[in-house]
Amino acid sequence: MTCNTLLETLDTLPEDVPLVFATPEGEIGDGYHVTELKLAHVTGIDCGARMNTWSEATLQLLDGTGEGHMPAGKFAGILRQSIGKVSGLGDVPLQVEFAHDNRGKRLYRLETPEMTDGRIVIGLRDTRAHCKPALDMKTALGSSAGCCGSGAAESADCCQ
Repeated sequence: MTCNTLLETLDTLPEDVPLVFATPEGEIGDGYHVTELKLAHVTGIDCGARMNTWSEATLQLLDGTGEGHMPAGKFAGILRQSIGKVSGLGDVPLQVEFAHDNRGKRLYRLETPEMTDGRIVIGLRDTRAHCKPALDMKTALGSSAGCCGSGAAESADCCQ
């Protein structure tokens, strides 16, 4: 999901209802705060010694302690303003940095917002490390391939 696709979805939903983020451990505390939206341009080298560059966006949320959940329209306004000021922010994959009780910040992927019980809920699912060479081989060959181009059988968690 990108900031643009999130905004497009939110624009189809009521703007005056609470927007709630929920991890597998539970919902974000009401009164949460959007601390920043950032755009990063990354250069990396993978375990197969391949160079790669990409851009990614991160939404950082501070867990709340009251005051009610932010209305969807206010959150959409923050997204819209940020996309307008940071060139390219809206078009790249978006992840969320968050931790319940603001301890041990983790990265999450966003699920599609859904209306549930008079609220808009955005599920946050865990992210995982993965081996890019093995993913590429799995895609090219249509079956499991070894991590790092080694030809060894990948573990069950390697590329899930």
